[in-house]
Amino acid sequence: MLFSRHSHDSRGYGASPRERAVSFVAALLICAMVFIVIVQMGGVPKFGAPGGDSLIAIDLGTEPEQGEKDSPEPEKAQEQADSADVPVEVTPVAPPPVPIPGKVQWPEGFIELSRQDYAAADIRKMKRAEGGGQAGAGGGSAGAEGKGDGPGGVRLHNAQWYREPTDAEIAPYMPNNRPPGAWAMIACRTIEKYHIEDCQEMGESPVGSGLARALRQASWQFLVRPPRVNGKPQIGEWVRIRFDFTRNKGEGAG
Repeated sequence: MLFSRHSHDSRGYGASPRERAVSFVAALLICAMVFIVIVQMGGVPKFGAPGGDSLIAIDLGTEPEQGEKDSPEPEKAQEQADSADVPVEVTPVAPPPVPIPGKVQWPEGFIELSRQDYAAADIRKMKRAEGGGQAGAGGGSAGAEGKGDGPGGVRLHNAQWYREPTDAEIAPYMPNNRPPGAWAMIACRTIEKYHIEDCQEMGESPVGSGLARALRQASWQFLVRPPRVNGKPQIGEWVRIRFDFTRNKGEGAG
């Protein structure tokens, strides 16, 4: 009796085969459910599919940088567009000289002239310059002009008396023993009321006789008409006055 009771108590503490089978099936079902969930989430590739499905990691932070590298900068792109629009200047190249058969080879230093150059250089077609009045004993024309031979290169006009000086006005300044054919010439600037000033000695004969100096000293008494241009008196212009002492009275001339 004691043995049988002990055997019964030991079987009461262990699982029966039926209970073990139920626990095993329940564990299999739980594992199957967990596996199915993992497969649905994509953690395990499907069986039988070539290549299967795999998770692809996308780095969104590197794509803009790659795009920036691929696309040119706006400033560089604008410069490239501007440089493409600017036309390239092509410098024309002069064609080489074509040799002319039979051309005369002139010696070095020879100036070659055309027909027009020869015609322009013909002195026979040039107009003769009108000369000024000759210096002499007679009175000159008021309109005749010199060629810039006055003081400082000014042009001299032939003097025309407004009133001729008398012998009494000139004699106190003239040296004695004047030789025959003596003459003197001065240049003066005309001012108001027919007077003259700034007279300068231009020449005399004999040289060193002092006649030009004496004529300059007596010029403050001279009354000379200013030269006229188109009928208008030109006060301030220069005139030449020449005295020929072969006569009793000097006469103004050009």
